[in-house]
Amino acid sequence: MNCSHCNAETIRKTADYLCESKIIGDVLVPLVEVERCSSCGAVQLANEEERRVAEYLERLEKNAIISLPADNLISAGQAAGILGVSKQAFSKNPKIKKGFVYFTYVGTKKVYFRSSVELFKTSGDGRFPITQWKSSVPSERISYHAASDDLWQSVSCQTGRADCAVYTWSTSLVEK
Repeated sequence: MNCSHCNAETIRKTADYLCESKIIGDVLVPLVEVERCSSCGAVQLANEEERRVAEYLERLEKNAIISLPADNLISAGQAAGILGVSKQAFSKNPKIKKGFVYFTYVGTKKVYFRSSVELFKTSGDGRFPITQWKSSVPSERISYHAASDDLWQSVSCQTGRADCAVYTWSTSLVEK
């Protein structure tokens, strides 16, 4: 396969692929098959890999939205009232249909997050970053370790009582 940017030859590799999400920030999608240009370094994904990356991001984003505080939930009618539109106009708004306002379900009823609706009213985009990985451990008790071959990295933390979980992930390209 040739690069779409410079027409040089590409090399097929399996890599952890870095994506950006407006909702959860930078996300490392594990083990994605990529075509990397040997000349300019551009990365291309096959259609099925793009779909897999999109599904992975969507799943993480939905989980992050669900983790928002439940006391912030309002009905579609309340959300429409905040925006000053009818409930029908709110429900048919193309941006809202595309997820520009965070929502979840309570049973079968769709409910919206007040802070997202209010942000949508002022900016036209109710999406805001949701930080999933917050630590209650002070930063001076968190240590970073990289393996000697630089293929794997890990982060661990220590409290006054015991060591906490160790998280390990791949950061380098690995040939198939």
